Amino acid sequence: MLSNREGFKFLAYISISALLSFTMWTLILVPDYLAHQGWSAQKIGWAMGLFFVFALFTRIFSGHLADRIGNVPTALVGTGIALSGCIFYWVSLWWPDALFAARALHGAGGSMVASGALFHLVRSVPQHLKGRVMGYFGLPGFVMMGVGPFIAETLHRTWGMVGVFTFILVNFVAVGILLRCLPRPLAPRGTRRTTFSRAFRESFPNLRPVIFFAFCFGAGLSAWSSFLAPTVSWIGAGAVSAFGVGYGSGALMTRLGLSQRLDRGRNRLIAISSLTLYGVGLAWIPHADHAWQLGLIGFGCGMSHGLYYPALSSYAAQRFHPLHTGNAMSLYMSAFSLGMFLGSPLWGYVGNQWGYLWIFASAGLLVFCSTLIFVISRSWRPARKLIWAKAGP
Repeated sequence: MLSNREGFKFLAYISISALLSFTMWTLILVPDYLAHQGWSAQKIGWAMGLFFVFALFTRIFSGHLADRIGNVPTALVGTGIALSGCIFYWVSLWWPDALFAARALHGAGGSMVASGALFHLVRSVPQHLKGRVMGYFGLPGFVMMGVGPFIAETLHRTWGMVGVFTFILVNFVAVGILLRCLPRPLAPRGTRRTTFSRAFRESFPNLRPVIFFAFCFGAGLSAWSSFLAPTVSWIGAGAVSAFGVGYGSGALMTRLGLSQRLDRGRNRLIAISSLTLYGVGLAWIPHADHAWQLGLIGFGCGMSHGLYYPALSSYAAQRFHPLHTGNAMSLYMSAFSLGMFLGSPLWGYVGNQWGYLWIFASAGLLVFCSTLIFVISRSWRPARKLIWAKAGP
């Protein structure tokens, strides 16, 4: 009976991960919608990036909150916040600036749901499997990365943006139903938890290199998640979904195969170094002339992503403080959100000044160079001492 219950919890959390990813990638057409409303590239960047700054701050404290009230209650609170954001998505159809509130509430709520689910999974496995489990939790996201843009384009052609926004609401209702079905004690009892500031001080030093790298990758990924649609809109229908399908397919292929051989020991650096190809792929996006070319570029980027994430997560899990796992995980995931937040308006500024081509060239260069810095510093001791003076081995 216990194993059946644990199996149900695992499937429920994987389903929740899929639904959360669906809500994110179904909104990939929003920048193109805002561009047609006359918004500048930088204003679009702020609107899209607002999701990630609220996800950032919420994620930082979600681990602390989950330690106090439990994983499922944390996720349920997040579901309620995200549902309130869905109301503002509808309002933005008549008052576009309401999208700022919608993105903020969506980011905060979705982050709380994802944190509550992921903390439960990671705490249920041995130390050496934590990185792999974090990779499995993100696996449905790659499926939705391919399906989401296709669904969004279909909904947009049929019902317009109201269909897209209604679909987001339906997804969060389904998340709430799954959470209510989960067996749980609502909150841990009889324990005293350390303060957040102390947990932060004790977790940050060893995670510093990982936080830097996750931040840079998040900033690079924000370039295509925020500006892919307006950049390739001239190619025609199917361009965005072609990239998404290619990306998801490449990530799934490596995540279910090669990545499981490269998520431990020195092999992790081999997997992480594949992000140099990701940087090259980003730079080539504006040069694509056909949807199939975007599909190939997406496939290559997805393969790199599928290799990199379990390897870096395993690397990070090795450095989690044994007494502050939830807070350490929050720091690690928040670095990615911070990169996504700051990257979107930064690339928007670049786009306003020099055009979309330079957005992707700059983002590709950032990912390429940060990957080289991380890999060289981790494999060459003198560089490690120079760059990360107080970081762990």
